[in-house]
Amino acid sequence: MRSPRGGGRAQEHVDLIPGIPDDVAVDCLARVPHASHRALRRVCRGWRSAAAAPSFASARAAAGACEDLVYMLQFGNPSAADDDGPKDADASAPAYGVAVYNVTTGEWRRERGAPPVFAQCAAVGTLVAVLGGWDPRTFEPVADVHVLDAATGAWRRGAPMRSARSFFACAEAGGKIYVAGGHDKHKNALKTAEAYDAGADAWDPLPDMSEERDECDGMATVAGDRFLAVSGYRTARQGGFERDAEWFDPAARAWRRLERVRAPPSAAHVVVRGRVWCIEGNAVMEWISPRRGWREVGPYPSGLKAGTARAVCVGGGEKVVVTGALDGEGGGGRHALWVFDVKTKRWTVVRPPPEFAGFVFSVASVRI
Repeated sequence: MRSPRGGGRAQEHVDLIPGIPDDVAVDCLARVPHASHRALRRVCRGWRSAAAAPSFASARAAAGACEDLVYMLQFGNPSAADDDGPKDADASAPAYGVAVYNVTTGEWRRERGAPPVFAQCAAVGTLVAVLGGWDPRTFEPVADVHVLDAATGAWRRGAPMRSARSFFACAEAGGKIYVAGGHDKHKNALKTAEAYDAGADAWDPLPDMSEERDECDGMATVAGDRFLAVSGYRTARQGGFERDAEWFDPAARAWRRLERVRAPPSAAHVVVRGRVWCIEGNAVMEWISPRRGWREVGPYPSGLKAGTARAVCVGGGEKVVVTGALDGEGGGGRHALWVFDVKTKRWTVVRPPPEFAGFVFSVASVRI
């Protein structure tokens, strides 16, 4: 006998929005701003399932509703930590937190939790990984990894790096997050490297680079599947930045050297449509080849203090977002953002609210 409660019967379909076909309802939900997605998921089980489906991202893209978010590891006001996110070391002191700037809407907010000081971040899809840095109590490098799903706002602990390190090169390339170089707790420069699969939560140890590289830059280049570790210095040459780089060949599992690719040591590097850009001096420069060197592709951001910039590409290569200190006495130690339109070659200055005007150490971008 069947249960009077309907046991054994096929579950009755419930419209996502009463009286509207589900495909139309998904199109409506896809247009909801990202800032309201957490609330959207709490409305009902159907909406939560719809927002979690892989097709939801495609629906947002088709509706022209995608938003570009820039995640910044920044010194600023402390924020409360949750169970899985990075913990605040001292709730009474300024924290190294995760600030988020929505390039599409101009909104600012702060994620819960404070990562280790001088941690690095990189993104794969909607996953933002926060890696390494210093323990805020001992000031020693850590191997910690925390992963934020930007689509849901949920944190989880990731598998730790095989080596504790800080001030290392870090970037996404070919769907993995690469880390290389930096230094250990004895301030010895490192030449070790490893790659993180955020989906599988697993690390792949890589062959060592040919040289130690402390404070090197990391980026993906060519077709987006090659990781490039730029410049840095050896233990014996503290602060003596090299003017070369190494890129990892995933097919051969070997490092290849590139000579004379480094602009001044305080430069900010970013990859735009497969090309390495350098923001420093009097212009934005693009690397062509070892033989041809650099060429100018745009003006230097007005008001940006030299040596303070961090850069990230957004919108599929349509824009470059640069963070850095305001130059001159009027800056007062405050930081701002500069947004470069790749097509028009024009900069727009974005002055953040005071609570988001602190020094930014690492940046990553996500398209939702």
